[in-house]
Amino acid sequence: MLTKTKKATIQVRIDEDVKSQAVEVLNDLGMDASTAINVFLRQVIAENGLPFQPTKARFNEVTLKAIEESDALVKSGLSNRQKSVDDLFDEVLEDLE
Repeated sequence: MLTKTKKATIQVRIDEDVKSQAVEVLNDLGMDASTAINVFLRQVIAENGLPFQPTKARFNEVTLKAIEESDALVKSGLSNRQKSVDDLFDEVLEDLE
């Protein structure tokens, strides 16, 4: 198999903690940072963009409002929260009987 000689260099300044944590994860995956960056850049090319959906926040305003409303209902006793999807379906099926 022929491989191209690598001639380009990218220099990036990052936080030391970020680097050490990332290197630890990458080592567990059996790769170094250079290999991971190459994989990332190849995915950028394959996807014609970032290989993930960038977001500003974990939840948008609508989702946060729904969570707050759900929490308020549970606290007021008007609703309950299930521990699993199976428990939720069991409750719904009981209500249908």
